[in-house]
Amino acid sequence: MRNNHVFIEDTRFIFSTNFSGDPERDKYGSAERKANLVIPDINIARQLIDEGFNVKMTKPKEGEEEEFIPTYYVVIKLAYRDRNGEPKKWPPKVLLIVEDNMTELDEESVKCIDYIWIDKVNVVLNKYESDRGKSLYIKTLEVFQRTEDDPILAKYAIRGRQLHDEDDDINFNPQNDEDIPF
Repeated sequence: MRNNHVFIEDTRFIFSTNFSGDPERDKYGSAERKANLVIPDINIARQLIDEGFNVKMTKPKEGEEEEFIPTYYVVIKLAYRDRNGEPKKWPPKVLLIVEDNMTELDEESVKCIDYIWIDKVNVVLNKYESDRGKSLYIKTLEVFQRTEDDPILAKYAIRGRQLHDEDDDINFNPQNDEDIPF
């Protein structure tokens, strides 16, 4: 993988996501699409720190300091448009995986991630540096929705599952009113 990319797999988001860009979802009222991503590999966390990225650590609750193990995390950004508001030539790829179904989310539908239970995340990030500092932008994001604790969602998420019985289908012929059962 190129040096300007970071690949992090089998991770999760920490705190609320704001892929909708809704200022009301952001603690500081920002409309920037972003999330806090856990960095499970200490070596990746150290590499990003050494490169000047703002890697943060969770802090222990009062009274739990002795056994506390910090979690490293970093803000990741999602941009479908450039600074001028024009669509990017190479927009990010965001994939929602539910059981064995994959759906590519677009600029509008990506906000659904803010409202689902997530099992795990895999991501390829682009490193970006500007006069305002260093940032990590999503190149490809794979989000696995949790379904095992939701039997209704799991039932309809299985690819190829027949959702109705073809024998119960009514043969509808709009040319012949006699076929209409009502």
